Amino acid sequence: MKKRLTYWSYLLSMLAIHGAFAILALLSIFKINATQLLLAQLSSLFIILVSTAILFFKNTGDQSAFTFRLLILMTTQMLGYLSILLALIYTNQAAQFVFYMLGLALSVLVIQTSYLVRRLK
Repeated sequence: MKKRLTYWSYLLSMLAIHGAFAILALLSIFKINATQLLLAQLSSLFIILVSTAILFFKNTGDQSAFTFRLLILMTTQMLGYLSILLALIYTNQAAQFVFYMLGLALSVLVIQTSYLVRRLK
């Protein structure tokens, strides 16, 4: 049985990553306060929602078009996360907060890539 890529499965997998990082912060693995946690989660979720729109809005099922969408998706996400990290560094935020956001960004990018490749095989 072939696994299908739907926007619900994509959003749930991204929500699982964000949930895991929220639990890590609440367990004090990352020593960040509630405001920083909320800022990191909401900014990352905004990037994920934009990515979902890029990936699924007016998707015709054409594989070459989907490859182009995937390239746009990855570029948008990397630019978004790097912009957020740059803003955090230039405003002299705590190193723990910057590393939390960096870990969240890298986890989303790596897990999302493997998820999309496995679903599209």
